[in-house]
Amino acid sequence: MLETLKFTGRIMKKRPLRSLLTIFQLALGVWIVAVILSLNLQATSRINEAAVMFGDTLAKVHVSKEEQVDGAVHSMRTRTFQRSDLERLKESSNIEAAFIYDHNWYMDMQFNNLYYRVGAVAGTTPEFADAVGLEMVEGYFFTDMDLEQNNRVAVISETISKQLYPNQSALGQTINLGRFREGELIYEIIGVYKPPVSSLQYFLQESYVIFPLGYSDHYYGDMDWERTYGEIYIQSAPGAIYDAVEDAKILLAHRAVDGMEVNGEYFQDSTRFQTTQIKNMSMMLGAFAFVAIMISSIGILSIMLVSVVERTREIGLRKALGASKLTIVAQILNESFVFSLLGAFVGLIAAYFTSGTLTNTLAEEIFFYGMDNLGGLHPKAALFAFLLAIVVGQLFGLYPAVQAAKMLPVDALRDA
Repeated sequence: MLETLKFTGRIMKKRPLRSLLTIFQLALGVWIVAVILSLNLQATSRINEAAVMFGDTLAKVHVSKEEQVDGAVHSMRTRTFQRSDLERLKESSNIEAAFIYDHNWYMDMQFNNLYYRVGAVAGTTPEFADAVGLEMVEGYFFTDMDLEQNNRVAVISETISKQLYPNQSALGQTINLGRFREGELIYEIIGVYKPPVSSLQYFLQESYVIFPLGYSDHYYGDMDWERTYGEIYIQSAPGAIYDAVEDAKILLAHRAVDGMEVNGEYFQDSTRFQTTQIKNMSMMLGAFAFVAIMISSIGILSIMLVSVVERTREIGLRKALGASKLTIVAQILNESFVFSLLGAFVGLIAAYFTSGTLTNTLAEEIFFYGMDNLGGLHPKAALFAFLLAIVVGQLFGLYPAVQAAKMLPVDALRDA
């Protein structure tokens, strides 16, 4: 093997451009395969993680109906739930927790005398934190007492905390929501949290600032009527989510209006949808990976055929001196192995430094919202791409090796 490495090194030194192009060609295929497979494995792992945590315990109910218009099915929803409905849901033995999550796409706030437009804020009830497994980095989540007393407190995500309060604690800092109203509307930051698992965001949108439910009454002004909401999230005991939703439909049936019904939507259905998306995108991108590998394979085949032609005299002499066909085949395959090995290493190095950015970009821009920070090169993807490069190199190096072994010593010497 050492002699093969030395000999292949001499060939590469003699034909550097051709050798480098072959290595980079194979490296390109390895790089693409490693990145795409990493995306598949990382995304699937993220979804499975969320499915284990919430798959058969989390759902949401809403008042809605479906109508068919011009051959297309349209879903119509309305906001009729009230905060008092959370107490009603406690009558069900299948429902362990229920919360309202009032999401807004953006809000203007003042931090340290500077105005910011924060994308995605929400008002919720204290049960939210335990139901979604919210992890607090510092401080605490607001309590029932904060909600009952209308305390002006808020928790912010770790992302916002790092941007607005670098190298210091956000606890005790204040935000002002009074930009478009007379007087100040000050909220104190009492906690900083890590966002829930990203695959949950497809079912429950991420928010960067969370207030006690009812904060919007302060923001938009007090109202004479009780605010209504479009969805109530429920958490059940493991395996009891369907029974919990059925109980919720009965307990909240009085909220159905205008021919609509109380319907349920399950988190595990969203994970199935995400898994299908992963498979579809992996198949689409896998086609590019297949083309890249085939091009790499042709590169290996070409350089080994040329190598056999250039070494016709050498092969003839070796056979004349008693070298067996198996020896000739092994020598050519060893050379192919060296090129495959170098191409695999170069491709994996490129994948190591680029897969983190590429997988996140593909997942977030092409895939779907909420699948970010997937991580870099997956070990299984690296191993598979490496083995694939070696196998491809051996398979496509086999034909030139067999052709070389078939040469008759006299013909080889004469042709040379």
